[in-house]
Amino acid sequence: MAHRWRLCILLLLLAMAGCATRAPLSDFDRPASHALAADTQGPLGQSVTAAAATHADQSGFYLLVHGQEAFEARLALIQQARTSLDLQYYTALQDHTGTVILNALAAAARRGVRVRLLLDDLNLDKPDGMLAIMAVQPNFEVRVFNPLTTGGRSMFARAGALIADYDHLERRMHNKSLIADGVLAIVGGRNLADQYFDARPDMNFRDLDVLAAGQLPGKLGTTFDHYWNSKESYPLPALEPRPPSQEAITGWQNGGNAPPPPADKKEPAQMPVPDAASANAFLGKATRNLIWAQAWLAADNPDKVEADADAQTGSKPGKGLLLAAQLAQHEFIIMSAYFVPRDGGTQFLGQMEQRGVAVKVLTNSLASTDVAAVHSAWRKYRKALIASGVEVHEFRPVAGVHGAALSTGSSRASLHTKAYVVDRQILMIGSFNLDPRSVNLNTEQAVLIKNPELAQQVAYLYDQAATPKYSYKLELAPPRRPDDTPQSRQLRWIGQEDGKDETWTSEPGAGLWRRTLSGVVGLFPADDEL
Repeated sequence: MAHRWRLCILLLLLAMAGCATRAPLSDFDRPASHALAADTQGPLGQSVTAAAATHADQSGFYLLVHGQEAFEARLALIQQARTSLDLQYYTALQDHTGTVILNALAAAARRGVRVRLLLDDLNLDKPDGMLAIMAVQPNFEVRVFNPLTTGGRSMFARAGALIADYDHLERRMHNKSLIADGVLAIVGGRNLADQYFDARPDMNFRDLDVLAAGQLPGKLGTTFDHYWNSKESYPLPALEPRPPSQEAITGWQNGGNAPPPPADKKEPAQMPVPDAASANAFLGKATRNLIWAQAWLAADNPDKVEADADAQTGSKPGKGLLLAAQLAQHEFIIMSAYFVPRDGGTQFLGQMEQRGVAVKVLTNSLASTDVAAVHSAWRKYRKALIASGVEVHEFRPVAGVHGAALSTGSSRASLHTKAYVVDRQILMIGSFNLDPRSVNLNTEQAVLIKNPELAQQVAYLYDQAATPKYSYKLELAPPRRPDDTPQSRQLRWIGQEDGKDETWTSEPGAGLWRRTLSGVVGLFPADDEL
């Protein structure tokens, strides 16, 4: 009987794989396009052009720490853009904040701004809804990177595609950027969804972006063009061939907005959507307080998603971070939501400790992570890192004062930050996690900035997060026998509960299901996929 069930499942999977197809790009109308010239005379250009002229070969930065200000900055760029908007995201949900952004993009297209929206297919949200209507509007084009299938989006077709071409389709576009008029940009770790903007009462991600002016927006524009014109970028209608109704198209052309989705929680969205005046006021403050510095963009090539990509393609953010870490003299701070150093990385960080560099790590605890499977890989390296002298902290899923740098007013918080600081002088921020998936599979981008003021701002966020209120410090218990190894010693979590010091001897705050899932996944040799 068991054999028959296995045979039936195998035949079903083969049938699914056989039904999954991805038509060649040549079957679709997809003209090449490129970034427009920077608009230095529009309101955005006028806000930064004079300062940029006095900082030749540099870029200006403003750190976006809080979710609400990160949302306001995006909304203001979209509302003030006059010629072009280029957006590249791994995830863009049609939730409350996502709907506001999509409506603002539609309004920009109606006033003559060219809008190009590039999204990864894995988490593509409702391609037959708002996105389909936008894709047929003047001045608005939507493309999807590395689609699983074309011509249909049934669960069976997508699952079959993954089975048939897993080595290719598991590689995703993880980049995140917004470029407005070629003069201002936002790059960092946030996707477009409520949980990134302090707008969900049940879950929020602690993340970081930078608003950038000067040289960087043009470099981001060049990178965007490489992805936009890549053979992996398909026009949205190729995925969902059913066109939207003429009534829906006409409604948008006449200036209609899509309503926000109905709330699926009893509590309202946590963040009131800012009006244009407050968003523009924040952007004005940010552009007046830019910090100018030397910066380098490290962006993967889009062909990294090819299953047969050679080692030369590699990880450009990973190589940039390695070079920066090798320069460290005193301190190396790692804030990575998903941290899987593998044996080589563990050895490298231990060697940094041996040469006098204090290595400090902040990643998610099992209780705070949104991907328990990744934690199952991370847990294998904790004891060896601690034994080599690395300071390890795991983020707590604690509610805090809304607006504090690493706190949240939601009931649960998760670390989503991808930032690295060398000697409080050099900073790297972007979409790059220090894990095998970011290094080997996904495309990523990050910006390296040489500036003590910015680096110290991010280092302060680590210092704050490394306190017992926001994280657990991991330690090894003293050896019980002379022959105890680091792996045989007990792990301890040091923190506070209700203002009192506490010590835990198993994953604190994680329920039975999470502990079981992490333990089971850890039995499989899947670290390279996480």
